[in-house]
Parts: sequence; C-alpha cells; structure tokens
Amino acid sequence: MTIKAVILDVYNTLFRNDLACWLDTFKAICDSQGLAVAPEDLYAHWKSIEVRFRQSRTNLDSPEQSPPFSTYQAAWRSAFVDTFANLDIRADADAAAQASVDGLAARQPFDDAFPFLEYAASRYKVALLTNADNASILPLVERHNLTVDALLTSEMARAYKPDTRVFHAIAEKLGVSPSESLYVGDTLFDDVHGAKLAGMYAAWINRASADRDTTLIAPDHEVAGLDELADILRAWREAND
Repeated sequence: MTIKAVILDVYNTLFRNDLACWLDTFKAICDSQGLAVAPEDLYAHWKSIEVRFRQSRTNLDSPEQSPPFSTYQAAWRSAFVDTFANLDIRADADAAAQASVDGLAARQPFDDAFPFLEYAASRYKVALLTNADNASILPLVERHNLTVDALLTSEMARAYKPDTRVFHAIAEKLGVSPSESLYVGDTLFDDVHGAKLAGMYAAWINRASADRDTTLIAPDHEVAGLDELADILRAWREAND
C-alpha cells in the first residue's frame, strides 16, 4: 500500500464530541433561556427528531438524488422548533441552534490529537474532512492554530459523508488519488464505509470499544486511539523504506 495523504474526521476523532459535551450545551441553552426542563430531557427529545435529518440527508445509492443540502444549523433549528412545540415550551429555536453550533466550535482535543497531527504532517499530506458547518470548524481550526494541506466541510462540499463525492473532492484538493489516501474517523458508516466505497484505505478510531457492524465494509485498521495508528504507520514505513 502506498499512502501519500492522511485525511481525518474532526469530531470524536481529533476533538471530543460525546454526550457530556452536548449536555453542557443543552444546560447552557436551558439556563440562558430560563427553560423549565431538564437539559437531559430536552436533549433526548431533540435528538430523537434531529436523527431523522442524519438518516435522510444522503441517498447512498444515488447521491445526486439526495435531498437539497441543509446545514446543521438549519436542520437543528427545525428540530428545536418541533421539540419546543412538542414539549409546549416557549423558547428561541434560533438561539438554541446557534448555541449548538457555537458549542461545536469550542470542543476540546483528545490528548493524542496534536501529537498525531504533528507526526502525520512530517510524512504525509494532511487534510480534514468533516460533516460540519463552517461556523463550527473554522473557529475551531483557528483557535488551535491547526495547519493542514486541505480542509473540506459538508457545507463547502454541499454534501455529507458517506457520499463518495465528498471523499473524491478532498483527494482532488490534495492532488492525490483515493487509493493513495488513508481516511481516519470514528464512525463506521459515514467514515469507514464511505471512505472504502470511495476507494480509500480506512482506519476506525474506536475509542469506546464498540462492536463493529458487520453489514458495513470493514476498516483496514481498527485502533483505540491515534497513538496506536501512528505506530501502525511507522511500522509500515519501516517495512517499505
């Protein structure tokens, strides 16, 4: 295998984005708007609506027939409108959606994120490819002074992973072929399955020791963290130098 580029997902790969992060955001929403509902309950109801957007936004069999593109902020606002109506709560859906976008822009990195990026950048072209709005990713990249060879968000691409067109677009921006690219992400469907369909190598960052969905294309590597992936890349380079 010849790898010239390492392309990484952002959330739950480089930066934390777990339930605790979201509950902090929803607590801030409840506190700022004086909502008489527990953040956990508001989040659970909102998430049950928001997930429908994720399930329907991409037609994997015919990506060009996917629904019209919507940003997360627009989709989240719609989910908040329905959530507040269902719970009979008078609240500001626009402000809640903005708080959710801002929350993503303030996520904290995993301990292994920056050391891995430094290692990868010394040996490969490095890019970020993420399902996220520009308003979340661009401030995050600026805040942490991340330097990469290419960056592509779903908003820039007007499409979401696992749409293969997104993976092909980032490879083109890097000037490499998909077969020369390793994609690194935390989700089996959006990241691994999508990357493999696009002709890339794929590494699954399985920090939570989750079971693998065997109905999806298997990753080339499954690791518990980025340190482990760096060791794999070092061993591969030593074997091929």
